[in-house]
Amino acid sequence: MENDQTLKNAMNEWARVTKDPQMLVTYEVNQEFQVDETLTLKKAEKQGKKRAIKRVALRMLQKGMDNQTISELTELTEEEIEQIHK
Repeated sequence: MENDQTLKNAMNEWARVTKDPQMLVTYEVNQEFQVDETLTLKKAEKQGKKRAIKRVALRMLQKGMDNQTISELTELTEEEIEQIHK
């Protein structure tokens, strides 16, 4: 039932926005900004996770674990592990 109200609110807002060309342009720009921001945040999150996994891999190397085991556990390639080891 709440979804029905949300849908009605969205449809009313869309009707309001599309009546005014300037408002529509503003809305579209805002939507593009939100999409860009979401993509940027997802990319940053992915990079952060990758860095954390590499830090763990480095600690594993320091503990004497072999590259193949580290690769299996972290899903890093052996080439990525070699780069960490350098």
